Amino acid sequence: MTSLELTIETVVAHVIARRAGSGADAAAVAVAARRAYDDLVVVLVPLIGEAGVDALVARALHVTTREYRLNQAEEEASEPFGRVGPWLERQKPTVALAAASTLLATFAALLATLIGEPLTMRYLLKAWPGDDFEKPPEGTAA
Repeated sequence: MTSLELTIETVVAHVIARRAGSGADAAAVAVAARRAYDDLVVVLVPLIGEAGVDALVARALHVTTREYRLNQAEEEASEPFGRVGPWLERQKPTVALAAASTLLATFAALLATLIGEPLTMRYLLKAWPGDDFEKPPEGTAA
């Protein structure tokens, strides 16, 4: 994949799959999603503030819940992303990977509506600089 073909969805899916590793269980996917989210927070808080990040995550959770049936009342957490990990850990690995990718891609798409896709992509790549987007994640076809 060349940098011209990078989309928000492919970048997010790539990061989570690569960080979880091939054949990862749901717990590894949950950890990978959390680390990816935490890296995003570091670069986005100076741009949109903690309240802005929390608002986008809450909205992304609401939108993603429609597809993945995350019961928002089932987990109490001090911040919106806090209830995602326990829910992901109880899923099948493929469902956990798809749900985590969808959640973070929705978060990034919402950000793109505010600041534009080119700037969003710059911030995604800034948050995840060590990920090689030119190579497919382990265990996937090129």
